[in-house]
Amino acid sequence: MVWGVENNMKEKEKIAALFEAFYGGDCWIGLNFKQAIEGVNENLAAKSLGEGHNSIWQLVSHLIYWRKTVLIRLVGVLGTPSMSDFYQPAHTDRQAWEEVLAQFRDVQEELVKVIRQFPEEKMDEPSPMKSQTYYQLLTGCLQHDAYHMGQIILLKKML
Repeated sequence: MVWGVENNMKEKEKIAALFEAFYGGDCWIGLNFKQAIEGVNENLAAKSLGEGHNSIWQLVSHLIYWRKTVLIRLVGVLGTPSMSDFYQPAHTDRQAWEEVLAQFRDVQEELVKVIRQFPEEKMDEPSPMKSQTYYQLLTGCLQHDAYHMGQIILLKKML
């Protein structure tokens, strides 16, 4: 088994295992999300490099937003969640930061569950997004998450 993936697993199981590794497992990119966010408190999470730059808080909110978008697309709808993208509340206290991290954990658990229940035979079918299969939707989400986790790690070091 490499990064939670076994050769005899179905494609959807491999993708679910990669999402689990990204969140808190042995992740190919070195750090997982929990490790990347470790030591980030509400004050650090709310800081940015300046006007027009995202904070760690906004990046985590953006990951939640797009994972929820993926969940919507997995049921065949081209839509977006009711939350704002890159959201950061005006009052950034510890409770609000812990709620954002809990929201990420919850969407993580829901996404893995939905992926495991997704019909394997639909993986190569078009998703609601034009010219994108469900397989591309899910692997694209992993790539998206890894990209933004890299930004989180850099911000954590720079701020």
